[in-house]
Amino acid sequence: MGKKIVILGDLSEADLERIDAIAQQHGYEVAVAGNDGDAAGSEGAALPAAYLSFLPCTPATVIEQFGTLPIGAGETIPFFQRVEHTVPPFTRELPIAGFFEVPLTKTVIISIFRSIERNEALLTSQRELSQKVVAARSENERLVEIGTALTNETDLRRLLHLILTICRKAVHADAGSVYVRERQGSGGPFLDSLLFMVAQNDSIDTERGSQHQLPISRESIAGYVADTGKPLNIDDIAMLEEGVPYRPNTKFQNYFGYRSKSMLTVPLKNINHEVVGVLQLINHKDDPSRLLSDGSKIDEYVTPFNLHDESFVLSVASLAAVSIERAQLHESITALFEGFLNSAVASIDERDRVTSGHSRRVMGYAMAFVDAVEKYPKHPFHVLCETPERRRQFKFAAQLHDIGKIGVPEYVLNKERKLSRDTFEQLIARIDYISLRMVLAPESVSWKSSEELEEDRELIIRVNNYGKIDSSDIAKLRELAAKTYTDSNGRSIPLLSAYDLEALSITRGNLTSAERDLINSHARSSFRILSQIPWTSGLDDVPKIAAQHHEKIDGSGYPDGLTGEEMFLESKILAVIDIYEALVAQDRSYKPKMAPETALEILRHEVAQNHLDRTVVEFFINEGIYNLYVRPELVLQ
Repeated sequence: MGKKIVILGDLSEADLERIDAIAQQHGYEVAVAGNDGDAAGSEGAALPAAYLSFLPCTPATVIEQFGTLPIGAGETIPFFQRVEHTVPPFTRELPIAGFFEVPLTKTVIISIFRSIERNEALLTSQRELSQKVVAARSENERLVEIGTALTNETDLRRLLHLILTICRKAVHADAGSVYVRERQGSGGPFLDSLLFMVAQNDSIDTERGSQHQLPISRESIAGYVADTGKPLNIDDIAMLEEGVPYRPNTKFQNYFGYRSKSMLTVPLKNINHEVVGVLQLINHKDDPSRLLSDGSKIDEYVTPFNLHDESFVLSVASLAAVSIERAQLHESITALFEGFLNSAVASIDERDRVTSGHSRRVMGYAMAFVDAVEKYPKHPFHVLCETPERRRQFKFAAQLHDIGKIGVPEYVLNKERKLSRDTFEQLIARIDYISLRMVLAPESVSWKSSEELEEDRELIIRVNNYGKIDSSDIAKLRELAAKTYTDSNGRSIPLLSAYDLEALSITRGNLTSAERDLINSHARSSFRILSQIPWTSGLDDVPKIAAQHHEKIDGSGYPDGLTGEEMFLESKILAVIDIYEALVAQDRSYKPKMAPETALEILRHEVAQNHLDRTVVEFFINEGIYNLYVRPELVLQ
């Protein structure tokens, strides 16, 4: 984003001087493009921080400007438009950041620049967050390139088992365990405690063990090694010298009935020489095939770990420590990335209060669908759960399918009635003004009586609410649109603007055709936004799956009119879930909450119309997935 403010059209020298003076105070330079558009952002040049249009505020002029300005004007680049007295209704359909009148005052100019700075701060924050996610993912990918068995494993628990298995087999240890040092939050500073993570034993079953904490202190063997950073190689823990501060932990021995004799305990240090964990190997055997379940044989079969064993384990420990931190980093990156995605969805909920929580519930239905499919290995839908990557891909696509709504004007997203609150209040205010004019100058209005005016007021209030209106209401609205009044300047003004008439005449929902087009544009915007994320292998199709959730199998959907053969399976499922969730969700301004049974009938009707995939709808119903947020105890029984 540049530090240049571009002025479109002609303005007075006084206004230009005021703008330029305040721009300098805020660190911006001002460029006047004039009527020909020069300096408005030529190809290859840095994009400006904002546009201030002094051109006439007419539909043709404003739309022409948006058609010629660089991509981002009005969305990521604020666009301010000069008006005269009132804001024309058509501008509500355009991404205009604000309006101003001339001559400009210092207060108005400062307000404009503060708005520009807030926009730049928000965009900078978004870019920095995206860069952090990309940088973290890139760092993780570089770590994964290490070509060893340890560094190829990113699951921490599997990694710990792998470390333990490698070391036990190498030094003939009958048993062993791994402790991981705890942190204060993901990636935070280390704490003075160890978490017992995994255990292995050739002679007894340790599956009934559980995770537990161990303080880092010199009283226990693992705690001593973590505290000092030095290994301990003990020939026989029952013969410890009186002067040593540590003593064996007998809880494990008592719990499992297994006696430990020789023990090799080493610290796992990262490249900063910080202890990130402790590896403990128990009971070195001269013959790896021997079992020690009979305690009487332990003294006969168990021997001390030698210096070669200790040297080998210490050499593995260095790589193991780095691998553990890498695995933890991978978990942190995953949490960070998913947190970023959650934040993106939350930002939509903040803007679109009407459908808040919709994306989260759609994701819930999608994952319940995959869980149900897992029970049927031979079902065609089972491909959804063949790999963890495909499941995650579906999860992200479901979670982010409506992210394109972030580019839809907020007044459209939050429109609760056929007219926005401001527009409705202005209309009622005009009626109040007309009521006063009827008393002072009855010849200046089209109404014959106050009763007639009140009937029209009641008509507007009634039809403005959601619900169907009949042909007689539409006829009355058209009659009303022909009625006028004379304002204080002697001009004859219709009570209803063209937009007012169109909006109040809506027979279904609460959006005009232009507003509906703006809403529908979110599908293509979702694809454009999600395509900017560097998805890893296995997640490549998230943008396409998300963008197709409004397609229909007969090709009558949007944004691309795809047929069922061209759609992803995940998109067909999302199409069903998206409709169902919208129907049974909480009351919305344009419709009441619907019973699940009624919503399912609508899904069946959509199948009959060849809009939704029959097999998807049948599976959704037969498996009871539709009950997820209604009667969750019935799902996946």
